[in-house]
Amino acid sequence: MPKSRVRGGRKAHRKRVQKRNNNIQNQRDKMQKLWQEEMMKQIEKMNATSGETENNEIQNEQPLDIKL
Repeated sequence: MPKSRVRGGRKAHRKRVQKRNNNIQNQRDKMQKLWQEEMMKQIEKMNATSGETENNEIQNEQPLDIKL
């Protein structure tokens, strides 16, 4: 690329690229944090419901009479 198309020189270009990369990394970190929080909420919800199902087992000791 000709030097006239560099828009401010190499220093300005490196500064723009660094700013862009920082923005991308910040967005990625934010999304990862939100995803992690949602996953933890889901895991806690699953753990809470799994504890309830253990206590709600069928107490009937008789075998089921199923005819095919």
